[in-house]
Amino acid sequence: MAVVTTLDIPGLTANEYGRILDRIGVERRPAGGIYQHVAHPTADGYRIIEIWDDRTGLEHFLENTLFPAAQALGIQREVSVTIETLHNIFAPRIGELAALASTAPGGPDNRDHAPA
Repeated sequence: MAVVTTLDIPGLTANEYGRILDRIGVERRPAGGIYQHVAHPTADGYRIIEIWDDRTGLEHFLENTLFPAAQALGIQREVSVTIETLHNIFAPRIGELAALASTAPGGPDNRDHAPA
């Protein structure tokens, strides 16, 4: 059953977020079970919202890919993870998402890759 996850990561910076994504290469080679990833800054860090095929695939990705990549980069942050069953999804402009992603400041072609 599809799930929606929310990761709240206080203290995470835009640079650290980009370095983690670059390390795991998920934007160019996404994990098989992910449908969607959205990230935005919060008052004290970042929030990441994703939709996955199921809880097992998400948990495997977190434990075997995301958390080890952050640790290897020396990025240690407390992460609050919420996982809920997907109730509905609505994407009336889905065909325009690729263009929107290419203009996002945190996208792979726009990130500041300077070391933190």
